[in-house]
Amino acid sequence: MLVIYNNQEFNSQTKYGDLYDCVDFYKQPAFDHPLMKNHSSHPQMRPSFVPKWKEARNEVLVENMQLEDGGCPEGTIPIRRWSKDEFIQISQFTKDYVSRLKSNANQQQPGTHFAIVQTNSDPSKVKYYGVKCDFSIYNPHVTPQQYSSAEIIIQNGNDRIQFGWTAGQSHCYNMLCPGFVNVNKRVPIDIATKGTTIRGSTKIWFVSPFVYQDPKTGHWWLLLRNPVTPDIIVGYWPREIFTGLANGATYIAVGGEAYSPPAQPLPAMGNGYYPVEDATLSAFCSGFGVLDANHQQISPKQTVKYADNWHYGVYDREHYENLGRTIFFGGTTM
Repeated sequence: MLVIYNNQEFNSQTKYGDLYDCVDFYKQPAFDHPLMKNHSSHPQMRPSFVPKWKEARNEVLVENMQLEDGGCPEGTIPIRRWSKDEFIQISQFTKDYVSRLKSNANQQQPGTHFAIVQTNSDPSKVKYYGVKCDFSIYNPHVTPQQYSSAEIIIQNGNDRIQFGWTAGQSHCYNMLCPGFVNVNKRVPIDIATKGTTIRGSTKIWFVSPFVYQDPKTGHWWLLLRNPVTPDIIVGYWPREIFTGLANGATYIAVGGEAYSPPAQPLPAMGNGYYPVEDATLSAFCSGFGVLDANHQQISPKQTVKYADNWHYGVYDREHYENLGRTIFFGGTTM
C-alpha cells in the first residue's frame, strides 16, 4: 500500500496490491453531499452508545477488513486510488446503478435478482432501529457487467441504506458516493478481504457488520463485530441526508442480490450454488437480529422469504446449531 499525506509517503503493501491515499478527514467525499453543508463532524466522533448484541458462535475475522501497519495517520482516512480506466468504469457503473434505483425505489429493476428474508410488518405500527447479520464470505464468478452481493437493506420510504460484501464492480456503496462519513483511519469501505470461504470447507470466513440509529443524534452508525476486542467503529450516515430514515426504518431485508444486464446469463449469487440448510455448503448470514424501539435486540417475527427467480433460493432457520437465526441464500444457472 502507498499512502500519501502532507507530501510524505507511507509505504506498505496489501495482499492484492491495492493503493490507498490517506485523505484529510474533512476532504472525504461525504462532505460534498449538498445536505452536509451545515453538518458538524470530526475524526474522533463516536456514537453515544453501542448496542449489546446476543452472541452466536462464529470465527469473525475482523482483521480482514483493516489495512496493515496501523493504517493512516491521525486526522486522515483511507480512500482507494483508482486508475483512470477503473475510475471511468466504476463511475459509469455507479451512475447506471443509481439510475435504476431512483427510477422507482420500491420496484425491482430489470436484471436485478434477490433471494432475501424481508420484514412485512405494518410501517405505521412497527419500526426498526438497527440490524445485524454475520455473513460468510464467498467470491462468486461474475462478468465485468455483473455484480453479486450479500447484503442488508434498511429502508423507510425512498431512503435506503445497503451494506455487505460485493463481487464485481458495484462500488456505489463505497467512498465514491457522498454521504457516508468514515471516522476510522484503518478501515476502508472497499478493502478486499484476505480470504474467502471454500464450499465444503469447515473454515468459514466471516464479516460481521451491523448498523443502528443513534437515539441521541439520529445518525446511522456502521460497526464491525469483534468477539475479542471492542467492536470496530467505521463511520456513519448523517441524519441530515435522510427524510424517512431520520426516524427509524420500516423495512429490513437480508440475503443476496445479483445483477446482470437484461438478455445476458443470470449471475451467480452467494457461493454460486442453490442453497441448502448446511453452513458448509451454502452462503448464509447468521445471528440475524434487529433493534426494536427500545434499542433491544429481537428476532423479527413478521417476515417473509422472497426469491424472484427459480434459479435462486432462500431458507430461514430460526435456530441453526449454535449460530442463532440463520438465512441461507444463493443460486446460479448451473
